[in-house]
Amino acid sequence: MNHGINRFVVLVAAIAGLSGFLFGFDSSVIADIHDQVSVQLSLSTWQWSQVVSVSLLGSICGIPLSGLVADRISRRSLLKAVALLFIAGTLICADAHTLTGLLAGRLLIGLCIGVASYAAPLYIAEMAPRNKRGALVLMNGLAITSGQAAAYLLGYFLHDVSSSSWRLLLAIGILPALVLFLGLFFVPHSPRWLLKHHGEEKAREALNRIRPHAIETSLELEEIKKQGCASQVNPLALLKRPLAGLLLLGVSLGIFQQFSGINAILFYGPMIFHDAGFMPVKNAILATFWLSLINFIFTGVTACLIDRHGRRSLLLGGSFLACISLLAASLFFALPNAPSPFVLLLFMTLYVIGYCISLGSLFWVLIAEIYPSGVRGMAMSFATLMQWAANFAVSISFLQAYERVGESTVFLGFSIICLSAFVVTYYFVPETSGVSLEKIEENLTKGFNIRDIGQPLPYRNNPFDFTLEKTP
Repeated sequence: MNHGINRFVVLVAAIAGLSGFLFGFDSSVIADIHDQVSVQLSLSTWQWSQVVSVSLLGSICGIPLSGLVADRISRRSLLKAVALLFIAGTLICADAHTLTGLLAGRLLIGLCIGVASYAAPLYIAEMAPRNKRGALVLMNGLAITSGQAAAYLLGYFLHDVSSSSWRLLLAIGILPALVLFLGLFFVPHSPRWLLKHHGEEKAREALNRIRPHAIETSLELEEIKKQGCASQVNPLALLKRPLAGLLLLGVSLGIFQQFSGINAILFYGPMIFHDAGFMPVKNAILATFWLSLINFIFTGVTACLIDRHGRRSLLLGGSFLACISLLAASLFFALPNAPSPFVLLLFMTLYVIGYCISLGSLFWVLIAEIYPSGVRGMAMSFATLMQWAANFAVSISFLQAYERVGESTVFLGFSIICLSAFVVTYYFVPETSGVSLEKIEENLTKGFNIRDIGQPLPYRNNPFDFTLEKTP
């Protein structure tokens, strides 16, 4: 029962989502400073790949314990620690004079980003009312894309100010981390966490702050209590049906998200566009900023559509658009006399739109929804871990693949991954919009097929039937 939405819960989601801004800013600012850092620290192509990828390695290291720590000290406290450690890592990077120093700082930053990528969506999902859960969880994704856009815009204006501009660009990352740390003092703990660790009264107090009506508070609290008593699941159950299938689905979506090439394109965008004909480097950075701006805008569009049109329709349509756009980009690079670089920018724009409304946004929403509460922390941690591992694999290998097999083959591979994501979505992804986390868990317990643990769906023999699957 949802009569409306408390504005305070939107503020809660926005503050927690700042952890996503940190990731977006860090992942893009590193592309801005490529040429300056490579020259001043005398870095080879392989060493620069390490600089870009080591933060992802840090993320992989940080995720395994995220679920346990979040359950022990709370999601909110974990995000506070993330903010402080991110500031420390940023200071180390901004003051680095050797490759070792730069790698150490980025490893620490990556550790923070990995933890936040688990804790923030989980916290927001547990705070959000069911009819706005998708949109509010996507505020984390919106923050990621706004961080990317901000970094590229700052890079465009500050890149040529001096030979030390890269240090200033890195140091700017301290500001959003500080805002995140201070903002977390003004938001409550998750009601689910409070009920487990501090009792019903504290959980009720938190719910009263984030729900507009008292009756909603009482009903939701009873629902959480009922499900909490029935949801003590042995972690080993993740290796058995039906949870093993859910775990595989979450992992697959995370791998598809990264192997579709988004972060390879954004991490190395200035280089790709420079090679395609955007001169000088500032214009290549501006082209990449355009993609990050589109990423931001359409993540916002997705937030407006996700609870109205559902997860599946967006995933299906977006992954198919991404597939076709990447195929067109592959053909662009295969032509002996390539057309204007703005043609490539058009294809990349369409790809980013497709990615945003599908894999880019929906992975984070779905892994916060589909798992039972008793294993949600561990399952989300593992799915997120695999997503970061895929991110690391792509970022560390992209430059070598780009140079050895060529741009056309690389983009063709990305296109095939998006097609695979489309097929998997059609046959296995449930429609969870408008369904409470507790109801999803109940359906799973009753033995429903994974595709049906949310809303009942019509079955079609043809996955390329694009008729919208309407959600009530």
